[in-house]
Amino acid sequence: MNCCVLFDFDGTIMDTEPAIMASYGYLFEKYRTIEEFTEERRISVLGPALEVKMAEFFPEKDPWECVAEYRAYQKANLRDLIHPMPGAMELLDDLKKMGVLTGTVSTRYHVSLAELLEKNGMMDRMSVVIGHEDVTRDKPDPEGILKAQAMLQCEKAMYVGDSPMDIAAGHRAGVFTAAFPSNPGKRQALLAERPDAVIEQLGDLTEIVRKWMSAENSES
Repeated sequence: MNCCVLFDFDGTIMDTEPAIMASYGYLFEKYRTIEEFTEERRISVLGPALEVKMAEFFPEKDPWECVAEYRAYQKANLRDLIHPMPGAMELLDDLKKMGVLTGTVSTRYHVSLAELLEKNGMMDRMSVVIGHEDVTRDKPDPEGILKAQAMLQCEKAMYVGDSPMDIAAGHRAGVFTAAFPSNPGKRQALLAERPDAVIEQLGDLTEIVRKWMSAENSES
């Protein structure tokens, strides 16, 4: 049976949190105060599309102008803060050896995904890349996962993510879900979505995928 493993991007296969926090901090210092960028707000930005949070945080501003400022600041100042999560490259190589197709489905813009994947030597490990502008409805809607699964023509898919909306999207897509609580602040909400598996580090996923594939093959 043809199987694929799809990943969220930010906080799952790429460690982008320092750059995300610094970019939002820049805007809060410019348009509000840094004190207003509270811990609750810091947790809330990890997942949703940029324009959604910009409209919420800076209602007096054009959200798309804020998005442009955010992206320009991050690209000019913070790209060196962004690296693959520990174990990400090894995991992708292991899955390739197992004959598993891999891809990413993210609310990050496609152009940013492609740039960061290429910069960090991961693009050739991805068989499909789905970003914010590639779908009409972002997660927790399952559209991106289903689109990636169709493009890869895989009968069974697994989705791996670090946020509650990732697991919710996976459930709605009818795929196996694996939670990676890379940020302790999101752990409780993440596990409340009842993922099919929980990993504490990316390397843990190899054995989970192996067992999942064996179970799927035995059922076919």
